[in-house]
Amino acid sequence: MSDKEIVFLGLGKMGKNAVLNMLSKGYKVYAYNRSEEPRKEVEAKGAVVSDDPIKLLNMVKGNRIVWLMLPAGEITNEFSRKILPELHEGDIVVDGSNAFYKNSMELYNMFKSKGVEYVDAGCSGGPSGARNGMSIMVGGEKNTFDKLAGLFKDVSVPDGYKYIGPAGSGHFVKMVHNAIEYGMMESIAEGIDLISSGPYKDSVNLKDISEVWTHGSVIRGYLMDLTLNMLSKDEKLKEISPFVEDTGEGRWAVQTAAEFSVPFNAITNALYERYESRQDYRMGKRVLAGLRNEFGQHGFKKA
Repeated sequence: MSDKEIVFLGLGKMGKNAVLNMLSKGYKVYAYNRSEEPRKEVEAKGAVVSDDPIKLLNMVKGNRIVWLMLPAGEITNEFSRKILPELHEGDIVVDGSNAFYKNSMELYNMFKSKGVEYVDAGCSGGPSGARNGMSIMVGGEKNTFDKLAGLFKDVSVPDGYKYIGPAGSGHFVKMVHNAIEYGMMESIAEGIDLISSGPYKDSVNLKDISEVWTHGSVIRGYLMDLTLNMLSKDEKLKEISPFVEDTGEGRWAVQTAAEFSVPFNAITNALYERYESRQDYRMGKRVLAGLRNEFGQHGFKKA
């Protein structure tokens, strides 16, 4: 196995940037994507590309590292079943999707039945992190993680990757991470909602408030930086509809908390606020929808 050769399946917002990151670190990447545009982009930077994942797998001799960066759920499951007959003992699959941890445990067992190693890698940082350095939470067998440690180090920020535990634990911790993100974003949104509707609504400047909060305050941080960036472009967020989507991790976390009888009040409320946003139009929901676009380029529904 060459730890500098990667078969990479999925060139979405995260996948494309992760491939560009790998290429910049000297990796030879064999990249699959269904649509052509991202294939051309990574090909121009040196990747070998194809719209046939099996063809790519067969280009690499010996034991292979196959990184999946596909939508979680049935699409990842489908591709896993599709490539399984082409894999052999000693190959390693890295699942970088935002999958439900129980599904990751099932994939681990499926690949293991054929002698294929599998790790679930929860990847955080959004597209900019994928390009410049992610935070990665890895579940699976420790000896498999050790084989991939150099790769994870290369595509992460300093000290930004860790072995978490057995199969499924990487995606479990990433699920909780995203649920915490829901709660933090909701708190920012509610605070700005109160300011924009409260007794000083006609005299305060939301951009100025966000700016001072990013300098030395207890609540400074990445999400506040993004809030400032968003409000600097449009303080009223007029183009953003207060309709907030979710990608599933918060919902899974709430369900898991109920399964294990863990009080999960703030995050459960944050999830329900997203549901409510689909009927209720308020400034706070514009903030939430805009923040999702700022950190993850998820897009938003136009007002």
